[in-house]
Amino acid sequence: MTNDGRIKSIQTAFELIEGLEQLDGARASTLADHVDKPVSTVHDYLQTLEQIQYVTKHDNVYRPGTRFLEIGEAERVKRPLYQVAEPELTSLAEETGELATLMVEEHGKGVLLDIEEGEAAIQLHTYPGVRMPLHTSALGKAILAHLPEERVDEIIDEHGLTAMTKNTVTERDRLDDQLEDAREQGFVIDRGERIDGVLCLAAPILGRQDLVLGAICVCSPASRIDNDEDLERIRDAVMRTANMIQVNLNYSDTR
Repeated sequence: MTNDGRIKSIQTAFELIEGLEQLDGARASTLADHVDKPVSTVHDYLQTLEQIQYVTKHDNVYRPGTRFLEIGEAERVKRPLYQVAEPELTSLAEETGELATLMVEEHGKGVLLDIEEGEAAIQLHTYPGVRMPLHTSALGKAILAHLPEERVDEIIDEHGLTAMTKNTVTERDRLDDQLEDAREQGFVIDRGERIDGVLCLAAPILGRQDLVLGAICVCSPASRIDNDEDLERIRDAVMRTANMIQVNLNYSDTR
């Protein structure tokens, strides 16, 4: 066990699994070089992970297995937020014709919990489970705006304010101003802060006592939302959907 209470063997196993994902599959020797561990150690771990069906092996190349998908999907569909939000998010995508997404915060990162595509949805090559720094997206800032200030401090201290594009907010004072605006307006817009040329508008989902449960957003090519009327249409649809999810969640809690 390490000084901070971590069990070293478990940490090593997950470092190897993450390494396989980063390398898009690898032989034991390649993975050993990647994680800077002895080949014999890596080989023993991989053999065990294969035996318990968490990695696969073909032509001596190891890859993460679909057991992770099985566990992750089972956890996702059990969440009340997903159960309530998924049909509303589908309707939002259909109404706007755009890409609609749902995010939650976990360990200080934003995690996409659901993605629904409208008829003209932009293709961002993303998928449920993708993690991203909260400060780089409208979704993340909608969540940050409603977290306790001390929690925001912890997240920024741990993860920093790294730039994803030239438009990413990397100054704490400017971020704080945006979070204050988000609380007052009830929505957040990011213009190419995570992906160049993409505009996203997000609103938080709040539970009882204004506890932030997540956020939803609509993303579109910025060129397609080029006037106030289009922006207001998207804003109204997102805020109405967020409110519907909140009402349905609160109702389900009382049954």
